[in-house]
Amino acid sequence: MTDSQFHHWQYLVSQYFANTISKAELEELLEKTKRGEDLSLLTAELRKQWELKEPARDSSSDAVWNHLFAEMMQKAGNEDELKLAKTRARLRTMRRLAVAVVIILALGVAGYLNFGTTKPAADAVKKVAPASLKNDLLPGKAGAILTLADGKTISLDSAGNQVLAVQGNTTVRFDEGQIIYDEKAGIPAAMLYNTIETPRGRQFQLLLADGSKVWLNAASSIRFPASFDGKERKVEITGEAYFEVATVYSPDLKGNVPFKVQVTTSAGDAGFIEVHGTHFNVNTYDQKGIAKTTLLEGSVSISKDNNTQLLTPGQQALVKTENGSNSPIRIAEHVDVEQVMAWKNGYFSFANTDLEGVMQQIARWYDVEIVYEGKIPQRKFGGEISRNNNASQVLKVLEESKVHFRIEGKKIVVLP
Repeated sequence: MTDSQFHHWQYLVSQYFANTISKAELEELLEKTKRGEDLSLLTAELRKQWELKEPARDSSSDAVWNHLFAEMMQKAGNEDELKLAKTRARLRTMRRLAVAVVIILALGVAGYLNFGTTKPAADAVKKVAPASLKNDLLPGKAGAILTLADGKTISLDSAGNQVLAVQGNTTVRFDEGQIIYDEKAGIPAAMLYNTIETPRGRQFQLLLADGSKVWLNAASSIRFPASFDGKERKVEITGEAYFEVATVYSPDLKGNVPFKVQVTTSAGDAGFIEVHGTHFNVNTYDQKGIAKTTLLEGSVSISKDNNTQLLTPGQQALVKTENGSNSPIRIAEHVDVEQVMAWKNGYFSFANTDLEGVMQQIARWYDVEIVYEGKIPQRKFGGEISRNNNASQVLKVLEESKVHFRIEGKKIVVLP
């Protein structure tokens, strides 16, 4: 980096904190941050600016992060929508300061037109630890319930590395937090079906006998054979699951063994997915019975009744089944795949999501009941929050959008 480039970074950051940055300069600063251009320099410059701004505070403390975040939120002057940053995958491994940088800069865009006219209220800046959040809820964790073909159930929440069962030609073992099905080659397979169910507040990873990998989100299930028969590989799911399907060639079929996913929503059958060697995500949480299949890699065919659609990477199929009626398969183009996969990568991700949609995700992950006192606030949210946070930390961020909460045991009350 040249000296002129170095000083230009310093200039942009100082202009931002002085509230004298122009629209063009702000757009340049955001674009440079989005590209990840010399973020180490940006981090150092921001730390220096913050230390100058708050000399009496310990800049590494959580209180300062909350203080700065609340101040920027108030500065943005937007009471109707919480503008969190959509941090990209390359930023996720960086330290918290760099992530906070992107959040603050994104807030600057939302509030640009208000710069110089809106002053942060003192009580709003200090209000970072509301009394309503004295109680707390721990985040979800890995865990599930395995039901074997004979009906025996095994809790996987605290199982150590061990062989759990032998079913036909397949050994079922728990190893480093996931279930693995080891199939002995050359031995005729019996179709013995198992089910893995994740309660609310749990997620789990599974390795099928054919080498395919499955991740289950909270409040989900998968039913599958302990060993596939070589003619077809078929599983059934509810809730949300991410698949990385292994390619299995069959000399008898003179081609790959088909892999199919039967999808069931709260409203009933949502058809099936035929896989052609691929990575994809299926989400059936929608209370109206809409199943969403998002393709990351390869190709899949989505079929419902007499309708079949082929997906290419970046597309999403929406299949609706309500009260037994049939609807055409809709295809959404250029889907935000990072948002779809945020749950697996450890984030809540919102994109213009209403409060009810946000709270449904929180309810599943923290295993709580959501209760609304009075009218449901009309707010829209966008961005990402770590799922490793306690519930109170997530709710504190949401409270910056003028929505308030109270935790009562296993219940979160949304206040008017």
